[in-house]
Amino acid sequence: MENKPQVSGVPDSAPPTFEELFQKRRASLVRFVASRLYNQAEAEEIVQEVFIKFRAAYDPAEVAAPEALLARIASNLVIDRVRAAKARTAREETWGKMNIEGADDCASQDASPDPARTLAAKQDVKAALAVLETLPAKTRQIFFLHRFEGLSHADVAARTGIPKSTIEKHMIRAIKALAPLRQQE
Repeated sequence: MENKPQVSGVPDSAPPTFEELFQKRRASLVRFVASRLYNQAEAEEIVQEVFIKFRAAYDPAEVAAPEALLARIASNLVIDRVRAAKARTAREETWGKMNIEGADDCASQDASPDPARTLAAKQDVKAALAVLETLPAKTRQIFFLHRFEGLSHADVAARTGIPKSTIEKHMIRAIKALAPLRQQE
């Protein structure tokens, strides 16, 4: 092995390789992303994307601070993910307001408990549950996951393994089945 001479007491160090950076920084990037998204699986996914983008941009001769580049890519992807989630939520709320009669009436109604309204609401719930019982089990499950557990269509698709477009079709079927109840009011 050949020893290279040191210049003015500073050891000659080569820039880190992609593999070295991956081994050294992966865990800390996952912690960083998870601390912002509160979702470990999503953090792992984003860090994989970080390293894919980093590999395409990393030239050891050109990038003086590869750790800073990794952090910037991770930060940008987290921001993109949060923006996409907010946009998806807004889109789904808008879709609901446009396609479900009375969806935005709930906020404008008086919040004081009225016994007659309470009884009517209980009867409406019983009628809605009766209608939902007539639907196929998969449609009913999807409706409950979306409406009662608050999952987005994408989250329901991920949980059930059913494509998002099929989730939307099941939701439309459930909403159409419940529509006559709204017309009786």
